[in-house]
Amino acid sequence: MSEEKALVPVEQKQVTFYGDELTAVLVENGVVYIPIRPICDYLGVDWSSQRQRIIRDLVLSEVAKGVVVTTTPSKGGRGGGPQEMLCLPLDYLNGWLFGINAQRVKDEVRDTVVRYQRECYRVLADAFLSPVTAVSPTDASDQALLQLHNMALVIAATTKEMLETRR
Repeated sequence: MSEEKALVPVEQKQVTFYGDELTAVLVENGVVYIPIRPICDYLGVDWSSQRQRIIRDLVLSEVAKGVVVTTTPSKGGRGGGPQEMLCLPLDYLNGWLFGINAQRVKDEVRDTVVRYQRECYRVLADAFLSPVTAVSPTDASDQALLQLHNMALVIAATTKEMLETRR
């Protein structure tokens, strides 16, 4: 990641998820990236361990990119502005998230990790899907079908944007 030039987003969205502000960025080639460190902070898992896990993973290390993300200052007024962050493409986020063993995290954050693992993909994908094409589950057993539907829509939208970019 450090040898490549950081990607610059063409669009950035804040998505509220159970009170946490998650960032999703769309880059020029149509891929949506998600910064990982803020999610680690919200989950209460160690950032440096997760970063090392991504770097060691044969698949995640290939798709992880540095992306320039605009952040807001901390409550103390420090930081904020554009900064390079380690990000994963949206469609790889679940792979990373499910790699966190909920049985090995602190008891006080376990429920949060499990909740993210269940719902994070759907909420982030919905941020970039048209309200016309987004669907809602009728019951809990529809969750897998909903994720598959939304993933197909993201792939279709990405492909469309890539084709338009080539024109």
